[in-house]
Parts: sequence; C-alpha cells; structure tokens
Amino acid sequence: MSSLKQRSGVGGYWLLTIGLAVLLLPAPAEAHVALQSMGSFWSGVAHVLTSLDQVFFLVGLAIWTSFLDRGLDARLIGVVFITVFAGVLLGATIDPEGRFDLGGIVAALLTAVGLGGAARLRLNAFPMLGFASVGGLVGGAAGGGGAVGLSLGLFSLGGSIASASVLSYAILATRRVGNEWGRIAMRAGASWIAAIGLMLFALAMVYRGGHG
Repeated sequence: MSSLKQRSGVGGYWLLTIGLAVLLLPAPAEAHVALQSMGSFWSGVAHVLTSLDQVFFLVGLAIWTSFLDRGLDARLIGVVFITVFAGVLLGATIDPEGRFDLGGIVAALLTAVGLGGAARLRLNAFPMLGFASVGGLVGGAAGGGGAVGLSLGLFSLGGSIASASVLSYAILATRRVGNEWGRIAMRAGASWIAAIGLMLFALAMVYRGGHG
C-alpha cells in the first residue's frame, strides 16, 4: 500500500510538471497582444508577471543566491534590471515579430538555475553575474515583441523594474529561511524548476518538429 501511494505521489508530481510546462509553452506568443491596452509601462510590468517561465527563472535564481554570499544580492538585482532592459530593446529591434524561437534557450536556463539551486552549487560572483546577465537578456528579448505599437523605452523600463522586483522579493523571502528543513524545501522547489525546464525543452522540440 505504501509503495502504491509513493508511486501515485510521483505520478502526480510529473503530471503537475507536465501541465505547467504545457502552460508555459504558448505563453510568450500569447501574452504580447492582450496586455497592450494597459499602456506602455504597465504592459511591460504585466508582461513579466504573466510570463511564468521568467518568474520561475527569477525565483530559481533567488533560491540559488540564498545559498551564496549576501554581498552578491544587490549586484544580481542590478544586473537583472540592466540586462532585461537591454534585452527588451534588443528583441524589439532585431526580432519585433518574434520569428526567432527562444523556447529552447529559456528551457535550458530554467534547467540550469534549478539544478544550481538544488545542488547548492557554490559559484563566485563573476559566473553568477554572467549567468544572471544571460537570463535577463534572453527573458527581455523574449518579451520584446510585446512592445510593438508601444513606447519601447517605457515598456523596457516596466519589464526591468518588474523583473528586479520579483528577484528582490524572492531573495528577501529565501534569505529569511534559516532552518534546515526550510532549505531542504527550497532545494526541492529548485529541482521542480529544473524538471519544468527539462519538460519545457522536450515540448518545445516536439512543437518545433510539428511546425518544421
């Protein structure tokens, strides 16, 4: 009986992971149009908050950062702010119609940030800041198409402020977890993000193969 319950629990875990991955797959393509009525700045804010892949990346980055030196926190938040802003400008300039599929890169970033947090991987400031920069640029570029018909500067500012805010609050929350059980739970959450990234990558490959 206990083994049956364990198998059903594992099955439920993967069903939830698959369901979230399916929800994440079409999100970048669908979010660009519906939010434009909010205005340029708030459209940029809402675009980040409704892009679950970007939110999961930022939460995963916060979990990973919580196992590192506190002096890294402010620098990571600043880097994400700058690179998301630059990424939106880059995406809107180079690929305003969203022709380039960034789904595979997004999935790889989710997997990497999840594994880093789950393993409590100890990295120095330079590689962590580099990783956060890549994530910010890709996340910003993926949302650049949402700025079509809007003020690009205000949209970029809204997206960068929202991204930095999500990361800031997530770091504050994870830093407050002081007991070992809480840290184990955070590592489990990071592994869940990694699993979603792997599933998202598989679904992106299937989706690309079906439209190739």
